[in-house]
Amino acid sequence: MIRTFQPHYLRKTQLLDGAWDFAIDPDDVGRRERWERRFPKNARKAYVPSCWNNESDLYEYEGVAWYRTTVHAGDAAQYRLAFHGVQGTADIYWDGEKIASHYGGFTPIECLVTDVSPGPHALVVRADSTLDELTLPYRIVDWFHYGGITRSVEWQPLADVVIDDLRIAYEIEEDSSRVEATCAIALRSFLPKETAVPVRLELDGESVWNGDAVVAPGGVAAVEARFTVPNARLWNVGAPELYYVRAVLPYDDRVERIGFRRIDTGNKQIRINGKPVYLKGINRHEEHPEWGFAVPPKLMHKDLDILKRLGCNAVRGSHYPQSPYWLDLLDENGIVFWGEIPIWGAHLPLEPLQSPVVAERASTMLREMIRRDRHHACVIMWGIHNEIDTRSRIAYDFSVPLIETVRGEDQTRPIVYATMHPDEDIVLPLVDIVGINKYYGWYGGDVSGFEGMLERFHARMEQFGCADKPVIMSEFGAAGVFGETGFEPRIFSEDYQNEVVEKALRIFLADKNVCGTFIWHFADIRVNLRKEHLQFRDRARSFNNKGLLNEYRKPKTAFRTVQAIYKSIP
Repeated sequence: MIRTFQPHYLRKTQLLDGAWDFAIDPDDVGRRERWERRFPKNARKAYVPSCWNNESDLYEYEGVAWYRTTVHAGDAAQYRLAFHGVQGTADIYWDGEKIASHYGGFTPIECLVTDVSPGPHALVVRADSTLDELTLPYRIVDWFHYGGITRSVEWQPLADVVIDDLRIAYEIEEDSSRVEATCAIALRSFLPKETAVPVRLELDGESVWNGDAVVAPGGVAAVEARFTVPNARLWNVGAPELYYVRAVLPYDDRVERIGFRRIDTGNKQIRINGKPVYLKGINRHEEHPEWGFAVPPKLMHKDLDILKRLGCNAVRGSHYPQSPYWLDLLDENGIVFWGEIPIWGAHLPLEPLQSPVVAERASTMLREMIRRDRHHACVIMWGIHNEIDTRSRIAYDFSVPLIETVRGEDQTRPIVYATMHPDEDIVLPLVDIVGINKYYGWYGGDVSGFEGMLERFHARMEQFGCADKPVIMSEFGAAGVFGETGFEPRIFSEDYQNEVVEKALRIFLADKNVCGTFIWHFADIRVNLRKEHLQFRDRARSFNNKGLLNEYRKPKTAFRTVQAIYKSIP
């Protein structure tokens, strides 16, 4: 995948990015007509990665589309094929035969293609961006749900014995920087006989473990390697200490990067390496009007520079797993990240939360996100949902297995969700951190309403026995259309937005029970405002205009105000 560092030195990687054949399938006839074998003659070209809704004639198209390219195989008999983002249901075909299906647009699809002959092969993808009652996100969602192959596609020739996975776990000795690490190395053999291979583990280029593994014919094997870092440089906010861990076989390798740090919560605080941190955060959609979800690395670097100028030390990935390249940049700059899956619940009825399909999709998305992002030091909490109706027992029961999924994958990071019902929420005791989404001054009441709401909420936390839990203001703000200024703070003006955000921040900073703020939001985003939809009629220009920047990253008045406040906080 596209990373800021090199994941392999021995294994070669080819990106299949570029111009693919492309055809929309609004009547969903492609499977019946076997487009995977007979691609439509009227196909056009589309660049991969991209979003088809950025094409002028497909601005509002939601549904099925097909992609095709030719892959040239070399001398290897087996290959790894990886799609790092296809919205939202994908079927993958190799030479006319289906080799994979996947649900969820923000986590990878990985396939092993074996017995490959040298020469050209047809690779076809059917992508379906349709939203309905059982999709995640739900059919009514407050961002534009783009379609397409939105992240890069990789093609890797594989040796006869390869590294399938490398998972690093560690513990930091209490009151010390001594790290005890364990690396689980998964191996796979394509050979017809039992094979012994030497395995080496390196830390920043120095060998820290050597061993041997025996892999069954065409089978898999697990190796556990342990090493110690006596005086580790610990990763922290603003102090991004990182290490490179490399597992090496005779003809294959894999590199992971990790930052050693300890996260815990309690006494209303989030602590990293034992010291409390106040989160000066922003909600960020990975979106741009010209690129959709297919945000290029150059734009990510620009967004990072703006965040640093703003004084942020935290980003919430609203509301879906974001690019590993983006997380790499946060790792390297000591900025923490709240990762979550696309369960946006403000318009989500309770009925879908009772569906086994939705429950399974949510658990799978969490599992895939955690496995992909587990080594990113910047990720300090996992979010299970946003704004579902947590006043209900149905939402409570829906949350329990999601929490169990997270705990089964990672017990080192706290779990969080964002509630829009702080006065009535019953799910609070289940998680480690609580986020509150409220928009006093925009969706109801005056900004001063935050004071009474927080007073009631803290009392409610006491009643639940949760007074020790950290509380974050995870969403607040107001819309301000870029360039709308005047002598008075009118609704939809930059002046009004600035007034709401500044007053809210002052209230939160004065509340010792609040340990962080995530302003809604970074930059204006396109929303799904169609003629037939009655929702989101307050979205002028068909954008959610609550960004501190406009969609082209031009700062509004509130940007300078937030910058001054955030930079004044230690």
